[in-house]
Amino acid sequence: MTQQMQTPPVVSPEAWEGAYEEMLVKEKALTRARDALAAERRRMPWMLVEKDYVFEGPNGKASLLD
Repeated sequence: MTQQMQTPPVVSPEAWEGAYEEMLVKEKALTRARDALAAERRRMPWMLVEKDYVFEGPNGKASLLD
């Protein structure tokens, strides 16, 4: 059983422009929301790391402070 791909309708340039403007408003809102979430993430409190972690890197051992 094969399904045919549904394609969007073909519209006039004016209708396309209107649809594009509506989408652009949503894209800008998404960008603002993503930026706000990223800013909130940067304001998250920190947690003290008391364990001395040591990692093996390309130049030998390294700690979190390195």
